[in-house]
Parts: sequence; structure tokens; C-alpha cells
Amino acid sequence: MPARVYVCEKSEAEELKRVLAYDPYLDTNLIPPSVTPKDKKESDLTDEERRQIAEREKVVSENLKKLGESPQGRIIFTRQEYSLRDGASLGLDENMVYLYISASDDFLNGAEERFKKEFKTIKRAGKEDEEKVIGAIKEEEERANTGFGSIFGN
Repeated sequence: MPARVYVCEKSEAEELKRVLAYDPYLDTNLIPPSVTPKDKKESDLTDEERRQIAEREKVVSENLKKLGESPQGRIIFTRQEYSLRDGASLGLDENMVYLYISASDDFLNGAEERFKKEFKTIKRAGKEDEEKVIGAIKEEEERANTGFGSIFGN
């Protein structure tokens, strides 16, 4: 899978973390929790309960349609492999954070468009920095896999 590295100023790191962690399909403001009583059969529901269920289904359907048409509904970072690192921990600029993303080209292109709209300082890292970040991520993955192998006797 292709990978890219982006760099942005630390001043935007908290907002970037929020965007990376957000999944609109898990947002109860967009997709309200079920109002169906768990202990009742459908035939035992009151008219008011049926109305509430129908209203919720309408809201969910409308919001799912809107999400499917929006970049926020298609570009969901929590469903991709990513890592956000402080520049100092990588031996790079200590005033910057580096975002590694491994995803399809379509996703990466959409993410880049979204970054341009939502962040002032984020940009794709230069080739040398990108190689350094990807190398550090891969090295860490290898160490973790080696650790798991020793736990399971491989």
C-alpha cells in the first residue's frame, strides 16, 4: 500500500489529532443510538415507540446520504494505518509534527485535498524527511513483530 508523510507546525497538532481520531459513523450526533426497546418484540411496541423509531431511521438515512457525499464521510483516518510523530523524536525539526499515512492512492489524494481546506501549515514532507519517517515507522513495526514473535515462541 502506498505511504505518504505530511508535516505541519505543532500549533495545529491538536486539531490534526482530533481530525485523525474522528469517525463520523460513530458520532451519535450524526447517527443517533437506537431507540428500540431491547426487551420488546416489534408487535408489542406502542405507537409512540414506533414513531420514535421511524424518526430515528429517517435521520440516520439522511445523515448517511450526506456523509457518503462529503469528504469527511469518505476520508476517515481512523480506518487507515497512520502515525503522528513529534519531529524531535525522529531527529527532525522539533517545531513540527510528522504524519505518516499508509492507504490507497485515492484515499491519500482525498486526504491531501482535505488537509489543504482544513489546515494552514500542513504539506507533504520532502523526499528525505519522508524516507526518514517511513524508515522509523517500519523499524518500529519490525521491533514490535520481533517482540510478539518471542512472546509466542517464534
